[in-house]
Amino acid sequence: MKRIYTALCGAFLLFLLLVGLISTFDKDATFSESERRQLKTRPKLTISSLLDGTYFIDYREYFADTFPGRESLMEKNVSLNNFYYFAGLGSEDNASLVVDFSSNAAQHGEALKDPDATTPTEETAAPEEEEKIPQQTEPAGVAEQLGSVVLIGDSAFDVPSAKGEAITRYAKAVSAIADTLGSGVRTISMPVPNSAEFYTKNEYHTGSHSQKAMVEKVRDNLGENVTYVDAYTEIAKHIDEYIYFRTDHHWTHLGAYYAYTALCETLGYEAATLDQFETGQWDNFVGSMYTYISNYPQAAVLKNNPDTVYYWKPFADCTTKYYSNTGLTDPVTMGTICKVREEVENKYLTFMGGDHPVTIVETNTNGPCILVIKESYGNALISWLTSNYSKIILIDPREYYNLNSDIDLKGFCEAQGVDQCLVINYPMMLNSDSYIGLLEKLTQ
Repeated sequence: MKRIYTALCGAFLLFLLLVGLISTFDKDATFSESERRQLKTRPKLTISSLLDGTYFIDYREYFADTFPGRESLMEKNVSLNNFYYFAGLGSEDNASLVVDFSSNAAQHGEALKDPDATTPTEETAAPEEEEKIPQQTEPAGVAEQLGSVVLIGDSAFDVPSAKGEAITRYAKAVSAIADTLGSGVRTISMPVPNSAEFYTKNEYHTGSHSQKAMVEKVRDNLGENVTYVDAYTEIAKHIDEYIYFRTDHHWTHLGAYYAYTALCETLGYEAATLDQFETGQWDNFVGSMYTYISNYPQAAVLKNNPDTVYYWKPFADCTTKYYSNTGLTDPVTMGTICKVREEVENKYLTFMGGDHPVTIVETNTNGPCILVIKESYGNALISWLTSNYSKIILIDPREYYNLNSDIDLKGFCEAQGVDQCLVINYPMMLNSDSYIGLLEKLTQ
């Protein structure tokens, strides 16, 4: 018996040694396809990290991310989870899964990153003009309970919850931006709903979940110097069209178009018609909603029923560049509508190539200059604006404050000749203390 125990212990130790050797000498994966995220890289050993213990913490996370055969083991784990199939609600609710989630609200709503981060289009610059922006880091901030993911059939919904007086504070932050920019800049607020408002059971879009009530609360608390755009009513007219993705929390390009028409109507502009644009599409888009619930076996229904990204290319001539700060010293040329390789799952990167601290789109359109303060929901709107504006400047507060400590918003707008400022956000951001804090920081 002792020999058997010795043999088993020896085999186990040999297995551990083999795993250690493979882990040491194999090529580390950098991206998880199942989790759709960047994996930890090997930490650098320094005296300070060794003494304060952070090296061992970082190495443990790195090893957990790069364990040999990790991706295969995770796939098997999902299969095993089928034995413990989770149902958040009964069948009478027609919902197969309800998951409460926490997220870093300052980052929530951001387009998932393309691991290669470069998405050129026809609007490319010569190679010597392109520079890499320093790698962005996760923003600091308290994790906030913002809502729930609800899976109904082959569609998943991001259900927001009204959070105390956050919306009032949001409206005051937008009003403060208007005060800072002064009467020479017309400040516009356009809060927009997400899909849960129109395609879920009553309990998920009434009471504290009513997005109509949320956007109206923004409207009612804005200062007199802010123009409010009612995008909700226009979007609600088109809910029988493909205006929201099923596997992603964003709206589609068509959904953003209807918000654009509401903006034009409010400002007295003539909105471009869809037949003026050249169209295209990317197939097999599986988005962020799948990522949120990918550890549940029910999530397979999203992966097996991907979305299609339909897009309309601007008819205006555009030059689009993004920068790391308002000094505009490190331009990277891209496009308003970007090419996304077939193997890149996050095809919402089609719109503006994702999120960047500062982006400037210059067109041959005879129109004013507009500053758009947004998160990723605003990305699908920008190509429509090229029909009416000569210059469109985007600032994403989350991305900007990843890299910069402050901003002279008024001075920047004066230097760029800004005529209008549009603040566009979806309900998660209206209720996010972290994101609202970033809006407030723009005027401090």
